[in-house]
Amino acid sequence: MEKFVMLDSHTLPDADFHQEKEILSAAGIECVLAACKSVDEVVEAAKDAEYIGDNYFKITDEVLSRLPKLKAVIRYGIGYDVVDVDACSRRKIALCNLPTYCVEDVATHAIALILDLVRKTTIFDRQVKKGNWDVGYGYATHRMSAKTLGLVGFGNIAKKLCHYAQAFDMQVLAYDPFISVEKIKSFGAKKVELDELLAAADIVSLHVPSTKDTIHMINAANIAKMKDGVIIVNTSRGNLIDNKALSDALASGKVLAAGLDVIEGEPIKDPEHPLVKHDNTVVTPHSAYNSVEASDEQHTQVAKTVVCFSKGEIPFNTVNKAQL
Repeated sequence: MEKFVMLDSHTLPDADFHQEKEILSAAGIECVLAACKSVDEVVEAAKDAEYIGDNYFKITDEVLSRLPKLKAVIRYGIGYDVVDVDACSRRKIALCNLPTYCVEDVATHAIALILDLVRKTTIFDRQVKKGNWDVGYGYATHRMSAKTLGLVGFGNIAKKLCHYAQAFDMQVLAYDPFISVEKIKSFGAKKVELDELLAAADIVSLHVPSTKDTIHMINAANIAKMKDGVIIVNTSRGNLIDNKALSDALASGKVLAAGLDVIEGEPIKDPEHPLVKHDNTVVTPHSAYNSVEASDEQHTQVAKTVVCFSKGEIPFNTVNKAQL
C-alpha cells in the first residue's frame, strides 16, 4: 500500500482532513497526519512514504535525501517558496501546488482592501469609535471609476481581480513578463512594463510569487517612481515589500494608504510595528485565502493530486513538470 503523510497538519488546526482520508482510503492509499517540527521528525514520519503534503515546513535537499521512496511533494497552497524546487527536480521528485484553490477568495480580499482604502471605511470606523464623527477626516475620497489599477503579476488571482475591478469601471494595467500582450488584452487590461505601471497606477496590487527577483521589489527606489498618493495592496507574499521603505512612504504621504494581508516577518503582534501603527493602513492576518469553500477545495485537490500520481499520471498542477 502506498503512503501519504501530511507533515505539518498542526499548522491547519481547524481542519479534520476528512477529504484526504476518504479519497485516499478509497484509492487504497494510507493517509497519515503528522505534526513534524524537525527534520528528524519528518524522516521518522515519512521515511517509507511515496507522497508528502506540506504547509509551512521547509523542504530542503537534506530532507529529500532522507526520504528514499518519495515521489511527490504536494504544497498546501499556491506559493511554494518553502520547497527547494531544484532539489526536487534533481532527485526526480515532483512538486505540486494548488494553483486554483483560493483564487476567488484572494481576489475578493484584494478588492475588499481596495474598496476599504478608497472609501476609508476602516479608517472612519476607528474614528467614530473614538467619538470623532468627521466626514472630512483623513485623505480625500474618489470614485472607483476615477482610479487606475496596476496589477504586478497577471496569474489566476490577478485575472479574477481584473474582472472585479472592471465591474467598478476601473482602468486596469498589468505587468507580467510571462504573459502576452494579446492574453492580457483579452481580459480587458493593458500590458505595460513595470516602470510604466508604477508611474501610471493609482493603486498598485501585488500578485507575484516570492523569488530572488521579487523580494523587496517594492523598495524606496520603486516607490519613488509611483504617483504621489498611490495606494499599495499586497495579498501575495510579505517579503515583496521593504517594510521600512513602505513605512517611510506612508509617513511622508508619498503612499496614501496600504492594504496588507501579508507582511514580512509575520505574524505581527506588536501594535507599534511600523506598518501596523499607521492610521492609513488596513492589515489582515494573512487570511485572504480563507473560506469554507476554499478549505474544502484545498484538501480535496491535495488528495486528488496524490491519486493521480498513484495511477501513473502527472497532474496538471506539477510545478516542475518540464524538468521531470
